[in-house]
Amino acid sequence: MANADLIANHRTDSKDVHLAEVDLRILRVLSSDARISNKDLAEKVGLAPSTCLGRVNALKSRGVITGFRTEIDYEKLGLHVFGMIAVRVTPLGRSQLSQLIERLLDVAETLEVFQVSGERDLLVHIATDHPTGLHRYIEEHLSDQLIAHTQTSLVFGHHWAKAGK
Repeated sequence: MANADLIANHRTDSKDVHLAEVDLRILRVLSSDARISNKDLAEKVGLAPSTCLGRVNALKSRGVITGFRTEIDYEKLGLHVFGMIAVRVTPLGRSQLSQLIERLLDVAETLEVFQVSGERDLLVHIATDHPTGLHRYIEEHLSDQLIAHTQTSLVFGHHWAKAGK
């Protein structure tokens, strides 16, 4: 979830994207409430609804807004075991890292895949209903010639920055 303070305190001087103050205001509001109506968003940022919609569409077409998401309480769906699996790939795996990431993202239990630096190449966040599901995931999806090593940690809590802090 985007953090409104990060957006508020980060002025984009990137050579890739220049954002006007009104665009930053739109992003701050959307980071707090992605389901806000265009009419209410326009009112909060001080624009006419048609102008606001145009700016939001421009932010989407420029790739600044990449999507909207729903947060789900997986435990209410019976998924009570969460794992963070650190993965080190082989040299062959490095040459096929994009395909490996896509393959992992296609697995139902995969929540997120992070490509990282350091001793590991990937962090894979998964959810399952039972510890045997975690074991099965590793055996079925992380036991091949592309994977050199895995290290699994159970996740006891997942905490997000509050939007609109």
